[in-house]
Amino acid sequence: MAAVLRQSSCARGVVPRIAASAAVRLSAVPESVAGVSSAWSPGHPAYITRGKHSATQTKRILSRNPARLRLLKKRGEDLKLVKIPPPSERTYPPIFQPTFLKSGWSAPPGSDVEIPDYPFRVERTGRKPYGAVGFLPVYRDVRNIRGDMNAFIDELRAVLQLPLGKKGILSTLSSTGPHGGGEAGRGVTYENPIRIRAGGNIEVHGDRLKEVKRWLAELGF
Repeated sequence: MAAVLRQSSCARGVVPRIAASAAVRLSAVPESVAGVSSAWSPGHPAYITRGKHSATQTKRILSRNPARLRLLKKRGEDLKLVKIPPPSERTYPPIFQPTFLKSGWSAPPGSDVEIPDYPFRVERTGRKPYGAVGFLPVYRDVRNIRGDMNAFIDELRAVLQLPLGKKGILSTLSSTGPHGGGEAGRGVTYENPIRIRAGGNIEVHGDRLKEVKRWLAELGF
């Protein structure tokens, strides 16, 4: 009898929480409890069902699934993920035509080539034997960047045609977007293709190493 009274009071004033993914069947309610079966019917306000996926999981499955994003990108459809398009033109045109070896090394321009006064510069790797010229420091990220970081990123975006992600330029310390810097720890993605790493290194989404190296070599670095 005590169990019946507790179940009856729950049906009258407290919304039942159903943990299972399926709805509670009417047959599960004792017939001896008067007025309880109507509270467990689908038309009653207290009738609640809960899916097995959270709201975040459901959103990922239905709209942000990686396979779906790749398919839309292949079709050329708008993913509605980009807020700011890349600059339409480069600010600094090429001044030199480099030649690359299989190792990825390229010789810098000779003394007869006048290098403009860029607001940024990229220093080659050092500590080479016999004072040899080092490599351009381009790996998964671009290193040894000096000068105006914003000007470098703007020119990089123009060269690679990288849109600015919805969360701005990610940084391990902070973010230019309203969401803060927490997303930077997850790395670059299609939505957020640029990240400023510790030490001022610039990471770019995708395999763009050869493009970045050629761009820097053409600038005379």
